[in-house]
Amino acid sequence: MHKVYENNDLMMYFGQRYCHCCGGVLERKRTERVVHLEDPEHFSYCTIGRGYHPHGDILVIGREYWCPSCNKAFSCDEQVSIKRTQKLYRKKIVTKEEIDNAHDQCLENAKKRMLKFRWLMLLPAIGGIICHILICNSILSEISDHKENKVFGLSVLALVGAAMVVKAIFSIFGSIELINQYETISTLFLSLFAYNLPVLCYINHRFKK
Repeated sequence: MHKVYENNDLMMYFGQRYCHCCGGVLERKRTERVVHLEDPEHFSYCTIGRGYHPHGDILVIGREYWCPSCNKAFSCDEQVSIKRTQKLYRKKIVTKEEIDNAHDQCLENAKKRMLKFRWLMLLPAIGGIICHILICNSILSEISDHKENKVFGLSVLALVGAAMVVKAIFSIFGSIELINQYETISTLFLSLFAYNLPVLCYINHRFKK
């Protein structure tokens, strides 16, 4: 059986984590699960690395947190929310309601930050790329509906489309020497700005109240 190793919390090897039920120190525990061919997530494990590599059933080996006192296990994603809540309330033992409240508060703060980051759109292309990375690698990915990749595709299309439009305009007025001198820099500048437009529209639509 093909094996895949995963660990979505590399920070688990640095510092201690505490059980939100009893406050005890958590231990790291090896996990194993089989992803069958008909499972929806099977394809994602066949595309790790370069290209698609077809496999049958896949043995996924990972890590989770385990409390020896409560005999309870927590996934890495669960422990991220728990740690956030423990830090917010400044205590180790927190309730499910407090975890949910901390998650909602963190999500709202992330939305506000992203709206403030719209000034990055003044940076041609760079601003759009930074915002795209921030959305994909933060709590905002939970409410992005996996549309951030479509936004990236639209940004590339906007860049290419803007370049073609500007080229067409310069071909019409190419006989004017002064305009012809700035063709390359103008095409590049306007195209890179066009890259940011889909990202800006997505932020305004998805994260604005």
